Amino acid sequence: MIERDVEMEENRFIFIQRTEDEERKLIYDYKKCNGCGICVYACPINAIELGPIHDIALGLEMPPITLDHIKCSYCGICYAFCPFNAFDFYINEKRVEKHELPLTLSGETRIDREKCVNCTLCYKVCPTNAISLDFKIKREDIPQRNEGVEGKVEIDREKCNLCGICAEFCEVFQMVEKEPHPEDIMPYEDILIDETKCDYCKLCERVCPEEAIKVEGKLIEADVSDYAFVDVNNEECSRCSYCEEVCPYDAITVSKPIYGELYLYEPRMYRCDPVGCGACIKVCKHNRVWYVSKDKGRVHYNERFCNYCGACENSCPYDLIAVRRDAVFTIENIKNEPWRESWEEAVYRITRKTRAEEPKVRFAKVSQEFEVKEEEFKVFKPTEDVLKKLEEKISLAEKILKRAPVRKAIEEKRFEDFAKLVKKYASRELEGKKKQEA
Repeated sequence: MIERDVEMEENRFIFIQRTEDEERKLIYDYKKCNGCGICVYACPINAIELGPIHDIALGLEMPPITLDHIKCSYCGICYAFCPFNAFDFYINEKRVEKHELPLTLSGETRIDREKCVNCTLCYKVCPTNAISLDFKIKREDIPQRNEGVEGKVEIDREKCNLCGICAEFCEVFQMVEKEPHPEDIMPYEDILIDETKCDYCKLCERVCPEEAIKVEGKLIEADVSDYAFVDVNNEECSRCSYCEEVCPYDAITVSKPIYGELYLYEPRMYRCDPVGCGACIKVCKHNRVWYVSKDKGRVHYNERFCNYCGACENSCPYDLIAVRRDAVFTIENIKNEPWRESWEEAVYRITRKTRAEEPKVRFAKVSQEFEVKEEEFKVFKPTEDVLKKLEEKISLAEKILKRAPVRKAIEEKRFEDFAKLVKKYASRELEGKKKQEA
C-alpha cells in the first residue's frame, strides 16, 4: 500500500510517499525557484507543470511550478537537474546526496588558493550569496594603539583595484558602494579615508595586496597575514560567473552545466516595455543577465552571465526571448543500471525542451452495447450590434490598460487606486467620444 501526503513549512512544500519499506520526501522551496522549467522537461512522467511565470515575476505570490504528488514517482530527477537547488530529496529521513544518483549537473565554482588574496569583490557581487567572507582579524581586535603619533595616509590610485580589504580591516577606510550591473559588475566606485580615526599603525600597508597604501607613522607589531578567508558554497551557486569576471587575480573559475545561445527577436522588439513589464530582469534573480540598455531604450542582456535556464523566455509575455541549449553536461555517478536510461532521456529532453511522452492507454473491448442519444446542439450567433458593442468595450479596455498610472497601480497591487483610475479614464474616453459624435 502506498500513502501520499503534502505538508507546508513556510515557503517549502514537502511531498511524502510512504510504503511498508520506506518513506520518501521531495521538498520544494518555491522561493529559490525562478520558473526555468528544466524540471518540467526532465520529469519522466509529466508530474510537473509550469505556472504563470510572467505574473509571478511581476509579484504574483505563488509557486512557479505545481507538482502532482499523486502522479510523482519520487525518482529524484528534478532534484538532480535543478540548477538552483530548489529541490531536496530524502529517503527514510536521510538526505540523498547528488553523487548517489545516476546523473547530476556538472557545474562547479573553484577558488585557486594560491592566487586568491581573500578580498571582498567576489563576495560582494554574488547574486545568490553563495560566497562567504570570514574576516578573521580586524584592527579593532588588536589592543595596541599608537598614542600621540602624527602621520599621513595616502592611496596610490593607479595601484588600487578597489578590492575592499582595507575597509573590512580598518574603519579608517570606507568603500563607496554601488549596485553591480550586467554592464558594470564592479561593486565599488571609490574609496574614502577618515584620518580622524587613524592612529597611523601602518598595518593597513601589510593587508593591502597591491601595496597601494602608504602611511607615515609608527608600525605596531601584529600578525595580520591570515586576515580573512573566502569560500564558495557550490550548492547555492548559480554559475553566473560574476565572481570570475570581477576577480582581478584570476583566482576563481566557473564551469557551467549548460551551454547554448540567448536570442532576442529584434523585429518584434518594439513590443518590449521595460517600464511596465521588465519581467525578464526580475525573473533572472540568480544570474542577473538582463538590464535596461540606455543606448537601445529597452531590455538587453549580457550573455557572459547566462546559464541558459530559460526562465526569461518563460516570463516574456510577447515571446521576444529564445533560449537555445546546445549541451547539458552531467557527472556519471552510477552506470549500467536498468533505470539509467530514464535519466539519460531526461538530459535529452532538457536540451531539446520537449516533455516526456504520455504512455499509451489501451482499452479492452466491451461486449455490451450502449444506446447514446444525440442531443441537438444550438450555436448562439451574436448580432452585428452585439459584436459592435463588444468591440467598443474591448477597445476602451485596451486604451485604459495602456496608460502608465493604471499599469503601475496593478503592479503595486493598489486595487482601490486601480478602480478609481479605470473609472476616471473610462469617463474621459466616453465624454470624448460623445463630443466627436456631436
